[in-house]
Amino acid sequence: MAARRHRGVLDAMNDVVMKALDAGFGHPRGLLGKLGGTLMALGNGEQERWAVERAGLAAGERVLEVGPGPGLGLRLAAEEVGPKGHVLGIDPSAVMRDMATARCASLVAQGVVELAAGTAERTGRDRASVDAVISVNNIMLWDRPAGFAELARVLRPGGRLVVTVHKQVFDVAPQALAEEARAAGFAEVCAQYRPRQRGELKLELFATRP
Repeated sequence: MAARRHRGVLDAMNDVVMKALDAGFGHPRGLLGKLGGTLMALGNGEQERWAVERAGLAAGERVLEVGPGPGLGLRLAAEEVGPKGHVLGIDPSAVMRDMATARCASLVAQGVVELAAGTAERTGRDRASVDAVISVNNIMLWDRPAGFAELARVLRPGGRLVVTVHKQVFDVAPQALAEEARAAGFAEVCAQYRPRQRGELKLELFATRP
């Protein structure tokens, strides 16, 4: 009986922890969502910079960031595409959209950066309407076959897809992820693990739309 009660307490505690993590990072909302966004801004800079650099952005291009969180990558991408380009961040979390809008306020006012509700599976964009798609620490939330198919749809021919994610939150082998991208129609697919500055592994994927 005591062992059963102990397991019940542990299960209840685990449920509370998982709900807190979901509110802070999985589906950010409320005060925990704001805290999660602050931690993302502190911890994701290296990956955001890599993703923007790997995308090879050029002046005037149209960029879609899936799950931009507090908006670090949006600013970096906007610096690359310049005043005549456009960077759209789609996120289902109103908390994240608000934080990203505040971080990119001047760029939003200029019309270079835009925030909208959306997900990888439902971008709300027209076919072949963007030059590059970037996603940092968001793919673990996707319905991946649907997400890859939608991103292939909105990318123009020759467009680039760049995905990076912490291995500890997305334990899918690079080869398996690469096959999923190819199945959705992507080409030149490269997926691999790479150590982060603190020694943690991140999974990186690059692909193009034929």
